[in-house]
Amino acid sequence: MAAGAVLSLGAASALAQDGETNSDTITVTGTRIAQTGMQTPVPVTSVDAELLSTMAPGNIIEAVSQLPQFFGNQTPNSITETWFLRGGYGNLNMRGLGINRTLTLLNGRRMISSTAFGGVDINAFPEAMISRVETVTGGASAAYGTDAVAGVTNFILDTDFTGFDAHGQWGQTTRGDGDNYEVSLSFGTDIGDRGHFLVSGELFDQDGVFSYEDRDWYQGWGLINDAGGVPQLYPNVVSRNSSFDGLIVAPGTSLDQSEFLSDGSGIQPFVTGSPSQFPFGIPPARHSIANGGSGDDLGAEAPSLYPDVERNNIFAYADYELANNFKVFAQYIRGQNKTNQPNYPRGSLHGTPTAITIFADNAFLPDDVRQIMMDEMIPSFTLKRMGSLEDIGRDMRIYDDSVLHSITGGFNWQVENGGFMNGWSVDGYYQYGRNKRQAYQVGLRVDRIHAAVDAVDDGSGNIVCRTTLFNDTFADCEPLNLFGRGNASEAAVDWVVGYEPGDTITTPIYFADTGFDLGVTDTYTTQEAKVNITNMRQHLFELSASGEVYEGWGAGPISMAFGGSHREEKIRQIVRDPTNPPSDHDNGHPVLCDSDPEAIAAGLRGVSAPDCGNTVGLQYSKVSNINGKSTVTEVFTEVLVPLVADAPLMEQLTLHGAARWADYSGSGSIWAWKGGLDWQMTEDFRLRGTYSRDVRAANLSERFDKTGGSATITDPRYPGDGVINVTRFSGGNPLVSPEKADTITVGFVYQPSFIDGFSLSADWYQVKIDDAIGQLGVQAVADRCEEGALDLCDLVSRDTMTDRIVLIGDVFVNVDQAKISGIDLETSYQRDISLFGGDESISWRFFGTWLDENSETLAGTNKIDRAGQIGLQQSDGIAYALPEFKFTTSLTYEYGPVRTFLQGRYIGGGTIENSLVEGVDIGSNHVDSVFYLDLGVTYRHELDNGAGIELYGNMTNVLDQDPPVTPYYSAFFGYTQQTNQSVHDVLGRRFVIGARVNF
Repeated sequence: MAAGAVLSLGAASALAQDGETNSDTITVTGTRIAQTGMQTPVPVTSVDAELLSTMAPGNIIEAVSQLPQFFGNQTPNSITETWFLRGGYGNLNMRGLGINRTLTLLNGRRMISSTAFGGVDINAFPEAMISRVETVTGGASAAYGTDAVAGVTNFILDTDFTGFDAHGQWGQTTRGDGDNYEVSLSFGTDIGDRGHFLVSGELFDQDGVFSYEDRDWYQGWGLINDAGGVPQLYPNVVSRNSSFDGLIVAPGTSLDQSEFLSDGSGIQPFVTGSPSQFPFGIPPARHSIANGGSGDDLGAEAPSLYPDVERNNIFAYADYELANNFKVFAQYIRGQNKTNQPNYPRGSLHGTPTAITIFADNAFLPDDVRQIMMDEMIPSFTLKRMGSLEDIGRDMRIYDDSVLHSITGGFNWQVENGGFMNGWSVDGYYQYGRNKRQAYQVGLRVDRIHAAVDAVDDGSGNIVCRTTLFNDTFADCEPLNLFGRGNASEAAVDWVVGYEPGDTITTPIYFADTGFDLGVTDTYTTQEAKVNITNMRQHLFELSASGEVYEGWGAGPISMAFGGSHREEKIRQIVRDPTNPPSDHDNGHPVLCDSDPEAIAAGLRGVSAPDCGNTVGLQYSKVSNINGKSTVTEVFTEVLVPLVADAPLMEQLTLHGAARWADYSGSGSIWAWKGGLDWQMTEDFRLRGTYSRDVRAANLSERFDKTGGSATITDPRYPGDGVINVTRFSGGNPLVSPEKADTITVGFVYQPSFIDGFSLSADWYQVKIDDAIGQLGVQAVADRCEEGALDLCDLVSRDTMTDRIVLIGDVFVNVDQAKISGIDLETSYQRDISLFGGDESISWRFFGTWLDENSETLAGTNKIDRAGQIGLQQSDGIAYALPEFKFTTSLTYEYGPVRTFLQGRYIGGGTIENSLVEGVDIGSNHVDSVFYLDLGVTYRHELDNGAGIELYGNMTNVLDQDPPVTPYYSAFFGYTQQTNQSVHDVLGRRFVIGARVNF
């Protein structure tokens, strides 16, 4: 795609935006009936691909995310609760209903998901060949099947491209970081009179941004309760539980509330700033050091404002007319997307759950500390610390490599037999898709850290791991000095971070649902990282036909489409973990407990209880092996019946109907249907409306996955305990039922004949989902169980002695109801002008959306409406991106070879968290609105032979707007998250310059 777009948002045809055409017969997204001059009762927005590139040069996901109907798309810098649970780095989320409820098509065909969690990664699409993007903002299950509850986005390729096109661009932020470049080459040619061939390739690379340098808006803003218990906003909020140098927790002793000096040579008192909240030494303890105090901002050392991103793509297409009106085609896509960023947290030793015990005979202890321990008879203390870039946190990172292959072969037959089905179009295709994602994690070895920090003198003046004095269980252990930062040896850091490469492992595989029953084995050679390999497979067959069934109807011909499809999807996810080779999370025990006979024999001591119950040796890496398959067989039909034509106030009244029957493995059969009316009252004014039943069956993760780990929650029965650590399990539920949605859209289109080139459309929508499939979050499970949701109490286990929560589940369940509603508005205007007496034109377009409700209700509990919530939820840190109002508008002026593009993007203000407004107040529970201004300039020089040279420049966030403050203090991470980068721009002003040559 070129940045020099002939069309802007304002120049795109008003007819195209409403799903109309007056040209040759085409099929518009949302219907399978091809018509001439058709209109659809559902809102269809069409945006030219050149415009998308002008809006956000580089990754197409960033451009699409600027369209207001999308809320919280998964982009490379989106906030996600768990990295392993991402759907990818280019997943669309329409209406804020989730990536699982947004169907993404390529040329009208489904593509394979990028992971088990659903969602298609559009970064794998051949961006250079995309001609336009059509979005249907309404239920479309009857037309396309499952996942279309929120709507459909269809990326349409230019398979008729002829000629040669070369494109290159480079850009960075005005702070000198985020360097990026993109190059692409495309070639298309005819093959005789009956065939066509094209091939395209592209490469994009962007350096990550891992620093707040020159971004003065970051001040560590966070919430701390005031004297009345109301959270208030303060700057420079840091942990009172952990630091890069190490804090001492030893209640009742003079060592308590001390911190180590950075060089590890001694200690000093930890100074508490004002205000502060929670007692020193527990995970949520924090204070503001704006006016003095001790502590480190654990999140500011290497923040991930944007990861390293690299993607490449190869696209090939050919078609040939074997006989008159019978064409065959073949298509191949290979798309690769790679990312790399620091792991968070980078070696957490602050009690979530790992904490370190330091004994009095530790050889690295400063003499004065050892003397105090001797004088006060202190056998040990707890060290709370976070890994630093200067020691164990230096090499911890997460990265992945996702590769998609898609092969499609099919035919189109335009029937011209003068008899049955004459004039119909018959299409059929088979598509094979494969996506392989290899996710890598380098982290802390919790199976080794306790042995390494227990360093003693061997009696000869040598510092060794204490365990080496007992036996060879930890024979290669390297003693680790964690007092202060940067004082650990390279050998010790290497021993407790990552795995030893080069070992060969052969192991049986334990699957989450079937154990060892499948008899699968895996052989591999270890590397530094833990590896999660997810292979997805998709087979898709489809046959469809459309045409006119009756021409003698007075209001116009009756048209129909029908067809059938069969789809099979498979997943096999294998986790390569040398500390638990089978990845058996039911019986695995890689971390020894102090009480284990093997640990006693090895002299191991000081292992924290939560760690010895862990089933993985690498911190925060619990992911299960998955093996599953789902199939669906579907038949569908659609009909278009003109009811009235050429009558007063009824120039055309047309009925649209569609139905689909689907039989899902594991879920059984289910119906989806749609009915709609399109009422052209006058030449200028049209009404439209639809009512549909949309369905979605559980995806592979929602059925087969199982993942465990730890979590921090507040026990609603004992809120005075503050934040506590619990064991968490989550994932698939084979009993989850399909969800059903009732969708209503009602709107109008106004194109006044007295204002040439102007169009206005507005649509009200409501989607009500019953038995919605989703996870509530561990805090919500605990809270709602206490509120009376008895079915959730089955997921909560309490200690029989203390009555405190020890185990909590967050499996996929059928939520009683989810509901959204709102209004969309589109306007456009375009015309030729002559301000300077030349060849000039001006165009304008506006997209706006009001979100009235985005709620969920569980039986027996209150409804939670999150419309307007654009902060990080205080109970669990989940980032919501649901502003009540936002818009994108643009103005393009063209004068001869020069085009100027000006775009404004507004994201309305909102709340940090809606659910706290009535129950628990938050001082300053408000998030400011923000307005972004973007600029693009293009110059094109036409050559005599029809070739062209184009030069362009684009600037995003021209005003360098700071992101609003949306504070959340994470007890798990130990630092405040000041912004919601799923909603707001954190990179700041940036630019791209480029050139294109085509002939």
